[in-house]
Amino acid sequence: MFEKADIRKISLAVEKERFQEISLALGRESIIHFARFHLEGETVEEGLKQEEAETRKILSGIETIQRILGFSLPPVTEPRSAGAVDTAGDGAFVSTVLGRVDRLQRLRAKIDSELKKTEEYVSMARALDALGIEPDVLSRPRFLKTVFGIIGDESWDPERESPFPAARYGPYVFAAAGTGDFPELQRVLKEQGFVDKTSEVSGLSAQKLEHRVHSLRNRRDVLDSYSRRLGEDVEERLRSIYVRYRTLELVVGSLGASLFSSRAMFITGWTDIHDLERLEAVLRQICGNRFILSVAEERDPEAPVRLRNSRLLRPFELLVKTMGVPGNDEIDPTPLSAVTFVVMFALMFGDLGQGLVLALAGVVLRWQARKKGNVEGTLGQAGAILIICGTAAAFCGLLYGSVFSHEHLLPALWFHPVDNIMSLFAVTILLGAGIIATGLVLNIINCFMNSRYAEALFDKRGVAVLVPYAAIILLSVRYAGTGEAPRMWETGLFIILPLTLFFFRGFIGPLLFGGAGPHSVSEYVIESVVEILEIAMGMLANTISFIRVGAFALSHAGLSIVTYTLAGMVDPSLRSVGAIAVIIIGNIFIIGFEGLICGIQSLRLEYYEFFSKFFRGDGTVFTPFTLNVKASEV
Repeated sequence: MFEKADIRKISLAVEKERFQEISLALGRESIIHFARFHLEGETVEEGLKQEEAETRKILSGIETIQRILGFSLPPVTEPRSAGAVDTAGDGAFVSTVLGRVDRLQRLRAKIDSELKKTEEYVSMARALDALGIEPDVLSRPRFLKTVFGIIGDESWDPERESPFPAARYGPYVFAAAGTGDFPELQRVLKEQGFVDKTSEVSGLSAQKLEHRVHSLRNRRDVLDSYSRRLGEDVEERLRSIYVRYRTLELVVGSLGASLFSSRAMFITGWTDIHDLERLEAVLRQICGNRFILSVAEERDPEAPVRLRNSRLLRPFELLVKTMGVPGNDEIDPTPLSAVTFVVMFALMFGDLGQGLVLALAGVVLRWQARKKGNVEGTLGQAGAILIICGTAAAFCGLLYGSVFSHEHLLPALWFHPVDNIMSLFAVTILLGAGIIATGLVLNIINCFMNSRYAEALFDKRGVAVLVPYAAIILLSVRYAGTGEAPRMWETGLFIILPLTLFFFRGFIGPLLFGGAGPHSVSEYVIESVVEILEIAMGMLANTISFIRVGAFALSHAGLSIVTYTLAGMVDPSLRSVGAIAVIIIGNIFIIGFEGLICGIQSLRLEYYEFFSKFFRGDGTVFTPFTLNVKASEV
């Protein structure tokens, strides 16, 4: 508990011709978190960069062809050796197919454009036929000038609103005017969004145009048929090439952090000490004894972090990682965050029936995650958190005597929140004080672990603040319970003395542990007084903030009372279908709405009142190189 995996720095040298086998094996085993060499003048082999670029070009071409021709690419779920690849030959084949597909696309676009234009002409020819107008009339004006085109205003009725002879068929309008009045006709039509098509309809024949449409559609169908046959002809080979080069891409990409000589490849990174034997076994299987593996004797403070918690606590790593990954110089807070989060949620959402429903929802989420083969993913972890929180809420429901919002089916093993409001608030405030004090203790431990002794003893999150805070809480509890006031020596020893040490920390810290003192005494005194006042107000606000746990427990109980009050208005006996429906709908609303709110508030208290006391979260996640790509990710 609280321990992280023992991650060690390693350096590995193998024969250059073994690089692909080694990379595939390391990718399958997921053992090493690669690091980059930082040696002056050393770079990744240029040939490797060129191979990576060519591999990406081939894969990009295949993906483009696949999108156009519509066949599926296989998921690379089980990496295997790419074997001897013919980059030039495979690249030429992909380039040839891509060229043919590109020509097909351009020809298809040309046919579609011509078809769209011809279909528009067909519509205009049909409109002229419907209006009884010969297309040639428009091109042989005598005493009248005529126009034909598309009108923008769909509601415009030319027979009633046009001052000139006009007729409309669908979106098309035919109008005429004398030579002198023609400009006025153009103005009227322009106001209606008119688009002139007069010059395009001369010689239109609906029959010829329909024949042209039929011909173009046939050409398009032939083209589509050819595209399908092309896809069938090249699909198998392209799929095979894709699998080989997808694997090769992963391998080559992993070697970007490696160095090469004429005969050897050098890798540096980190590995879990528990995986060291497995790493050596993989290397011996491929290289025999022809490899050099160097392992650091001590932990690397710059190493990436792998949390190592029990199966029960592992889902709550999701809550911690949302704020960051604990560094190597701080304690993993997952166990404590799991306990505090579950306790706060359970106190706010205490109901036996509703808690069990939440737990059941968590079981469903875990089942769905298991069906997708990723039970350790976010969905599976969220399901596990729901199961634990729902079970804890069900237990608190027994303490409160609440079952599906009913407060009188079971006797309360503790008390009913609505009947004991002040007791509930007192418990939640004491819970908050305990959580805050725990956060300060964790900060002190982190400081001692990293030899920051002055910070551990005299900082605003150190012993000099923890002692008076704890003393004030304990003395207040004693006074509330027995009426016994704090004694003078208790106040002096546990409150005044630690705060005095905090006040003079700028002088005591450098005196005991070295370092520079304050530059200006007067400025330091003012800052210290202000900081003490700020700490006092901050700690008070942080502690009182936990009263929201009790407030939401009362809110939960209040919603339950409202549910049964409404059901009683439907049927005082609560036995009719309507009353039962109100109870069911009310419980569904409480589970969804109140469950979400309680979860958010628990996270808020967890992050802002607990984590803020000690957690930095500046670590790097241990991410071993892996080729075990899930199908859903490809």
